[in-house]
Amino acid sequence: MFSEPSLHIFLQLSFENKWVDIQSGNIKACELNLHAYGFEGKAEFGLFSDNKKDELFTSFITQDLIKVRIGIMRHGSAPRDYDAKRSEYDKNLPVDIVGYVTKKSVRESIYHDVKKDPVLKRHYEISFQDIPAVLWKQHFPVKLYTDKKMSEVIKDQKPKNIKFEVDDGIQETPMDMIFLGLEKRLYGPSFYDFFMWHAQENNIVLNYDYEDQTLKWFDKKPSPKPDDEVFLPNEVASLHTFFSETFRYNTRILNVHSKEEGKEIEIENDQAVDGIVQDIVMRTAIQKDLDDRKSLEAKRIENRLEKIKMVLNDFPTKRFGIGTMVKFEKEHWSKNNLLSKKNFRVFHIQLSAHAQDQELSAHYDAHFAAYDMNMVIEMELEDTPEIHLPRFKLPNYPLQVEGKIVSESGADDEKTYQFYTNEESSQEDYTVLVPFWDLEIKAPYVPGVFTGHFYFPAFKDARVLLDLYLDRAVIKGFLDWGEGSRLPMDTQGNHLLFGKTAQSQTSMKYLYTEDKPVFTIKRTSDTDTEMIQMEEESIIIQTKDEED
Repeated sequence: MFSEPSLHIFLQLSFENKWVDIQSGNIKACELNLHAYGFEGKAEFGLFSDNKKDELFTSFITQDLIKVRIGIMRHGSAPRDYDAKRSEYDKNLPVDIVGYVTKKSVRESIYHDVKKDPVLKRHYEISFQDIPAVLWKQHFPVKLYTDKKMSEVIKDQKPKNIKFEVDDGIQETPMDMIFLGLEKRLYGPSFYDFFMWHAQENNIVLNYDYEDQTLKWFDKKPSPKPDDEVFLPNEVASLHTFFSETFRYNTRILNVHSKEEGKEIEIENDQAVDGIVQDIVMRTAIQKDLDDRKSLEAKRIENRLEKIKMVLNDFPTKRFGIGTMVKFEKEHWSKNNLLSKKNFRVFHIQLSAHAQDQELSAHYDAHFAAYDMNMVIEMELEDTPEIHLPRFKLPNYPLQVEGKIVSESGADDEKTYQFYTNEESSQEDYTVLVPFWDLEIKAPYVPGVFTGHFYFPAFKDARVLLDLYLDRAVIKGFLDWGEGSRLPMDTQGNHLLFGKTAQSQTSMKYLYTEDKPVFTIKRTSDTDTEMIQMEEESIIIQTKDEED
């Protein structure tokens, strides 16, 4: 902890695009946690309401969305014009963030010994986060997309308040289907969880740009911002180097697809101990899927490099932030230290400031005040492959919806079936219409719950129950009896009905008449019919033309 006698905290709250300034002397506490992917923080401040109208209170107690901006600097670096444009602050603001308030409270001091029991003081507390976290944590969409890139899906799910960009280095191809199955459940995953999960699964680097509040995707970490000896030795209380646990395993990809004869791909790690492996099971006939997974896992197995935890004993004189490059090799630092000749990148900043005098009247409406502060900076080597993400919940797949089988062959009223062959994998698929979204997707053309002895493909317009995953669908079951196949309950019968229409079909019925079993096979082709019927003490074999 250190004392900062003249700290300027720039705090503004916005209500319907109207900004209310909170002077630094009125702020009694401020806590910030800044990460590569976003931030969270708290602030406490007070206002008198006896001889000056409290312009904040009326708007503060509503349900309106509140935007918050906080900047922190030494008082000597702050411009005199408190309402100066942001660009005038940027040159010297070590900390400058914009987010939304998530929680808020107000405590009133009522003076009963004063005429009319006035409220003379109000103590406010707010919690806040970056804009994507605030909004997407309350977002639970269920929606199906076809022929879209994941970035297009994300942009479709973001309100105008959220800024999201994809770097040119990210290689995306449209996917046959993307399903957001984020149904609202107790303690279930939100869209924010899904976003972070997707980044982890695909080794995507997330970078939150604090200057324009934009969440960005990169295929690799962007180059650190140039260093100009950000931290001086006299500003640093301690430097602690941490070495991450080394990966001691090789990775194996096991393709258990039967047509691939158990293909195994091994990804070697130079630091692995012989015999220690982490296996990943896939089931695919597409070579590209295997190649993509191999490339992804090769990135994940890259060993992490050392990190630094730096505790400050003075507020830095120079601007820095998440992503700033830091070196410890210039004239003020020893050339023999462990960190010499290495480039580091800031990835976490933790800051707290508590006013030394908590009495509201102390420094009231002043542009600066004295604070007791803690500042911890975490850095990593510039080339470290580790990706920083918050904790998140895993998506809950599958989610079930209804679909209807599509077949382009035959007339509209014919119960035909049709499959389509995937050119890449040679896999055969049904086309299934999902009526709720009016979109057609693919589902494997496979025997389903039957063994290979039975060949009963799903026919046109059959209602099916689908299990939808992120990027694939599976037919789970059938929801309707086919037209003409259901028998009256009093017959206690069973029925197999083959064919396209009532004029072109073969029926096999087993039912009870007067509690006696009757088995009938009847072929129909327009007016021509043939029938074999076995019942009590008789067999009937009949062929006839119904027109005769």
